[in-house]
Amino acid sequence: MTPPATLFRYIALRAAYGVGGLLIVLALLILLIDFLENMRYAEKFEHVGLGFAVQLTLLRAPSILEMLAPFVFLFGSIWMFHQLNKRSELSVMRAAGLSVWRLIGPAAVLAAIAGVVIITIIDPVSSQMRAYAETLKAETRGASSDLVKVFKDGIWLRQKTDDASIVINATTHDRAAGALMAVTVWRFTANHHFVERLDASRAVLSGETLELHDVLITAAGDAIQRQAPIYALQTSLTSEDLNERIQSPETVSLWRLPRFIRLAEAAGLPTTRYEIRFHDLLSTPLKLIAMILIAAAFSMRPVRSGGQLQLVVLSIGAGFLLYVLSAVSTALGESEIAPVALAAWAPGAAASLAAITALLRLEDG
Repeated sequence: MTPPATLFRYIALRAAYGVGGLLIVLALLILLIDFLENMRYAEKFEHVGLGFAVQLTLLRAPSILEMLAPFVFLFGSIWMFHQLNKRSELSVMRAAGLSVWRLIGPAAVLAAIAGVVIITIIDPVSSQMRAYAETLKAETRGASSDLVKVFKDGIWLRQKTDDASIVINATTHDRAAGALMAVTVWRFTANHHFVERLDASRAVLSGETLELHDVLITAAGDAIQRQAPIYALQTSLTSEDLNERIQSPETVSLWRLPRFIRLAEAAGLPTTRYEIRFHDLLSTPLKLIAMILIAAAFSMRPVRSGGQLQLVVLSIGAGFLLYVLSAVSTALGESEIAPVALAAWAPGAAASLAAITALLRLEDG
């Protein structure tokens, strides 16, 4: 038997007020801190100022708040349940025959809906905004000249200097040998005039040199193609750039991640971080529900003298423990010590089981 619709709406609205209120407070605090950090960053460059810091702050805000969502639900729900308990509303509901699970239900449904909305609607928007923010920062420090992209036809790299630019396409990357396979290079002047095209069977990134092997050279205005066994090309790109300068997982939305992972695997690039990101997003509803369960376990006990301070300490400790557990689990997944799916789902599952155990003891008296 489900609780009456009126009671369901009441608890759900109280949970929404608690979570929403905390979200507003944290949003203002995060925006202020991030704005000050961006101002310090902007002061390092003469050509940017206040407007750049404001733009960067607004672009980064959704993704930062998305990462804080589990803790917003945890502390917001703790406040909500504590207020109901403090005014003896929970005692009246329990006396009316409602179990703990029926009282938690409305807030848990709200958390599940919020989790689905976050990963399907909010995350695609926030990932695009974060990607644009990273591009702006890279352009500001002059690092946007080197880009690594993954498409259906392989890996694309671009390097731009003051006097020239090169575009590189390769079908795959052999990480063990540090080599690119089936490579095509286009060289341009600083004014974007075509210089030459280089087709090679493979290319090795060694220091600041790209060694092309079995090269077919097509120069601008030259009707005859030339061949060379080895062609050395100056570049600042390294083999590590293929891993480090590729699009960060936080800038790829849930909808794009499966295809991105398939393309990266086909190109020989590491995909562990993207797989963890994918499963981490999918587990968001479970994590938010786990926060509701933990909040109920901490807040639905009878109010005693000095209990408020204990509640605050326990809730902060729970939040810190969850953060550490999530960080350790992610590190184990990225190092491939633990399966990727297990590393992403374990924190939410462990938190849920611990909270359910505590609530069962509470229900049994």
